[in-house]
Amino acid sequence: MERMRDCQLFMTTKDEKMFCKTLRACNPNIYFLDVKPSFEACVNGRLVSDVTELNSEFFSIVNLDLISKEELSKCYKIRNGYYHFFQLGRAQMQFLRSTSDTNVEGCLQHGRIADSYETDDKEEKEWKNKVYNILKKLGQKVCWYYILPDGTREISAKPQNNLIALPDAILNYDGKQGNFMIHNRAMFVPQGISVNEVNDNPILIPKE
Repeated sequence: MERMRDCQLFMTTKDEKMFCKTLRACNPNIYFLDVKPSFEACVNGRLVSDVTELNSEFFSIVNLDLISKEELSKCYKIRNGYYHFFQLGRAQMQFLRSTSDTNVEGCLQHGRIADSYETDDKEEKEWKNKVYNILKKLGQKVCWYYILPDGTREISAKPQNNLIALPDAILNYDGKQGNFMIHNRAMFVPQGISVNEVNDNPILIPKE
């Protein structure tokens, strides 16, 4: 039986470096494949040990213990001359990076890591579980910050399910200077932040 799961997250460049380094310390045969559509067909030009090495938002976490570079180099479709490499597979997990929010200055838009796996495939499940375990160990909980119709400001008492932030994102996007973590246009702050600490006047980026 195939199952799907994901983890929504906030990472800065510093967090990404830490995550990549921690994951590869557990398994040095794990790399990150740039899957942004482009004219680049060579896998060697797309594989990196750290996602911050390339200017792309779209990656796949690849376990080269389970797939060879030769096999990986065939995992694509061509559309309008662009190579679209697969993001998911037995040896792959999707990794969409966090990005600066395009609507609010100084805020961070969420990313995600997702996968699908066969429940009876112990080897596949084991390495993918390790990725989520590392995220769980490094990540911290975040809470929804919102304003009621009467103007009352609130922070949810319970942290958001399936949404975490890594340490540098927690430090730099805590809402104190209008610098929020954004998920589906909702604003989030680290667990433990009080309403009185929050500045709810972020700077909107004008549309051109």
